[in-house]
Amino acid sequence: MSAQTGHLGALDLPAARTAGFAELLRWELGHVGRSRLLWAVLGLLFAAMLWGAHSGAALHREQDRAIQRSRAADLAWTQQILERARRYAEPADEPVPYWQDPTDVAGFSRYFLRAHAYKPNLPLSPLAVGGSDLMPTRLPVKLETPFGVEPAYDFENPRALGLGRFDLGYVLVYLLPVAAIVLIGLLATFERDHGMLRLIAAQRVGPRAWLGARIAAIFAWLAPAVLLGVAVSLFSAGADLAAAVPELIASAALVVAYLGFWAALGFVVVSAWPGAAGAISLMSAVWAVLAIGLPLLGSGAAARLGDAPAPIAYVDAQRRANDAIAGERDALLARDFRARGDLAGSLDKLGSLDYATRMTFLAPELERRLQPLRDRQESARSARERLSQWAGYLAPPLGMEQALAQLAGTDAQRHRRFERQAAGYQRQLREWFYPRIQRQISAPTPKPRADSYGRMNFLEFDAIPAYAWHDAPAWSRVAGALPTALWLTLLAAALSAWALRRLRQWPAEL
Repeated sequence: MSAQTGHLGALDLPAARTAGFAELLRWELGHVGRSRLLWAVLGLLFAAMLWGAHSGAALHREQDRAIQRSRAADLAWTQQILERARRYAEPADEPVPYWQDPTDVAGFSRYFLRAHAYKPNLPLSPLAVGGSDLMPTRLPVKLETPFGVEPAYDFENPRALGLGRFDLGYVLVYLLPVAAIVLIGLLATFERDHGMLRLIAAQRVGPRAWLGARIAAIFAWLAPAVLLGVAVSLFSAGADLAAAVPELIASAALVVAYLGFWAALGFVVVSAWPGAAGAISLMSAVWAVLAIGLPLLGSGAAARLGDAPAPIAYVDAQRRANDAIAGERDALLARDFRARGDLAGSLDKLGSLDYATRMTFLAPELERRLQPLRDRQESARSARERLSQWAGYLAPPLGMEQALAQLAGTDAQRHRRFERQAAGYQRQLREWFYPRIQRQISAPTPKPRADSYGRMNFLEFDAIPAYAWHDAPAWSRVAGALPTALWLTLLAAALSAWALRRLRQWPAEL
């Protein structure tokens, strides 16, 4: 027999003693560890993990550099505004148009204000790209954009996005099970394929202890090697592991639980004593169903949840609302003026209001009219996310993918929080600008110099509210991933118990 698989022939057990599980496990650990197949699979996995971690890290580094460039551009723009404000305080033959005048509060709010909301990547972001290649890390915040979020993002070529990104999460979710399938399918069926089960059954060894030790040995070699590969890959990709210790520990527990699930599933398959071809075929079929079939079915079902309007229908509704508001402009402005004591006496100024000032009244009106459609969109989106979370328990690869993205900070929930904070920042800017703009209607600020080039009613550039990103604490990300790890552990335990129940005796054909 070969050193790789000729286990029991060289065990040399005393005739009167049955080999225990611990003794068999020590034996299997030595022989599985000398398997060239094991090291070939581990080598390929390690190379894939390195490639995946560097691929995700490269994307996130470029996103972070884009944020830095955007901040630098905003700072340079502010310096230009300050210089123009200094020059516009000087005398001139005629004033500059308001839409070219940064010292006019209405003109500044529409044509000169540059504000962004930023979502920085977390230290462990190379763990999984998640949706970070589809969802923006920075959003321009404009006072007139409905609900605070500009629906545009072109960070990468759409064709490249359609191909997907090979990242560390992909290796752990989809390739790690393939490695387990290959190792279990070939190493746990060798004796069956080579007619050696009779020899093993003739020893004082039970089928549970023998096959259980084989599976446990494969798992015992694979799990530490994968964890080491993950840590090395993340470190080499530039992840700050010291800043993400809780998430790193949780990801290790998640990987071990996920690998345990696939090892237990393989244990169930080989407990029926198939050959290598049969075992690999069956496990591959289960992998395809769990990794591809169920997520596709869930995606189709999620697309039909709720009554959210189609994107084209929403754009059309926004166009119709804009047209209706344009036709009712004066009536809407008059209504708002009459409702306010400080503006009720300024109805004669309705026709002379500039566009930016009018929008301080009409932009909220557009949001009010679109709010029912927005609520339907949010309701359907929340229902799809809940379905996706529950589907993660039926399809472990989907649940694993979601949990890794949550630990990496590239999940949809974190992006939803980012969008809400961006919308909150827009409301903060409106609450700061709108009173200042509308105050100019009834009580315009007099010019410091009557013949100045600019209107000079706005010089509070340094007082404009700045965006502040508030991230969730690390424990919340860990808490979000732990249920998946616990569920996978329970599944592994249940499958192992099922396999042990099926292994009460050797196959009848012996």
